[in-house]
Amino acid sequence: MNPQTCACPHCDCAVQSREWLHEVAGDDLIYCCEACMQRHPKGMLQCQSAGCDCGERMERERDLMS
Repeated sequence: MNPQTCACPHCDCAVQSREWLHEVAGDDLIYCCEACMQRHPKGMLQCQSAGCDCGERMERERDLMS
């Protein structure tokens, strides 16, 4: 069984379990942590999955946009 990848656009962590599951338009989108599932609300919530850099990546993208 191949591990699925986190559905967060800023994260490419493998998701080993279905602990975080978020349904959109009938699709099962799986996230590696709650921060990713909630799309990092309140500006920036650091991803809680070890080895994930989606928080740092979002910070860099935000810096580039301004």
